[in-house]
Formats: sequence, C-alpha cells, structure tokens
Amino acid sequence: MMGANDWITPEDPLDLRQALSCFATGITIVTGITETGVRFGLTASSFQSVSLTPPLILYNVRKGAASAALVKSSGTFCVNVLRHEHVELAKRFAGPIADRFDGIEWNYGCLGCPALPDAIASFECRLWATYDGGDHEIVVGEVAALRRAREGNPLVYYRGEFHPIIPLASR
Repeated sequence: MMGANDWITPEDPLDLRQALSCFATGITIVTGITETGVRFGLTASSFQSVSLTPPLILYNVRKGAASAALVKSSGTFCVNVLRHEHVELAKRFAGPIADRFDGIEWNYGCLGCPALPDAIASFECRLWATYDGGDHEIVVGEVAALRRAREGNPLVYYRGEFHPIIPLASR
C-alpha cells in the first residue's frame, strides 16, 4: 500500500515511465499509405476516443518518427485494434524492419489504407488535426469508416509486457 511519503517528482523519465506502465492499455497498429503507394505502420498503445459527434479518435506518435510525417502528408490513416494472438505482429510494427508489411495479410479500407483483416476493430480516418504533445505528436482523426469483429480478446500492454485478457467465463 502507498503512503503519504511515497510521492516523488517526475524528474527522472524512467520513474514516470514505470508509473505510467501501471495503466493497462490496448495495442493497435496504425497504418496508412502515401500518394506514391508507400505503406507505413507503427504499433501504438496510445489510442482513445475523443468525440462521438463528430466521430474523432486519437493516437500519439514520437516526434521525429517517420510515420508522423507520412500521416500528415497522406491525410488518412487506419487504427487496427489487435487481438491477444497478435503479439508478434505488434513487435514487428514496433521494430526497425524495412518492410513491416512483407508476408502479412492486409486488405484496403474505404480510404485506401491498409487494414488488418482479423483485427478486433479497425477505424479508417481522415486527418483532423495534430497537436504538440511534448516529445510526442497527438494525431486526431475523423472516423470515415469502421468495422468490428463479433468476438475476440484484446492484446493489452501492462508494465512493459504484452498480456492477453481472459474473460471471466473462461477462467
């Protein structure tokens, strides 16, 4: 149990990162395609709903990441919510791989963005706005099309590791 004397200031980014990792988040792969046909994608755990009317979502991307500039130039992106069995896919899109799409099954959404066919949900978006978020950029998209699976368990990131969620009925 935490006490009154357990508080520290977030001067050390590692302390802040370790405390933030106590909040479990879903895992997504954000994808897009440039006007010249170059596909791009990244693993992101910083995804959330912003507004139902208009339908807005957001994710965060590290400043300087190639995908940040690519989303701005393409004007569209797709957020794919991962299933618990997508651990290797999440790692692949988080790593320094030249063609992250090589050998992976994808189809294309209404706006032409790559979409993972077995994602729990996919949100194809038009870029709404980007905002400065310190060492990250906050990317807001207006949902143009979506789809969702009838069933499936999400992949979750907690304390620096991937975890499946096991429904209570299965325990």
